Amino acid sequence: MRLRRALLTLASALTLALSVSTSAYAEATGNFSYFADDNGVAVQHKLDDPPLNECVDVADDETVYVYKVQNTTDAYADVYENLTCGGTKTTLAPLSDEQPETLHIRSVRFRPTSTS
Repeated sequence: MRLRRALLTLASALTLALSVSTSAYAEATGNFSYFADDNGVAVQHKLDDPPLNECVDVADDETVYVYKVQNTTDAYADVYENLTCGGTKTTLAPLSDEQPETLHIRSVRFRPTSTS
């Protein structure tokens, strides 16, 4: 009986550990597109299937920004005015329209629509 209880406890702990570690490395499905100036020319960039719960800097440094962002992933995109997900945050819903050029951002973090 003790062996059965010990094995059940071990199996439960292993299941919990694996479920936490796989969700930590999950990705959003879809892409996040934006424009950045390259020597005066607007160039479109995309993040395909971006990671969830990680801050991604989309600007090279604090002196530049990106614009005309569009979230066509299945996750929420929290976009930030500063690098390393700092400053003012704006949340874009999954499958949202292209945002106006006046929304200037430097970083983004994707989060799932539900925790289940």
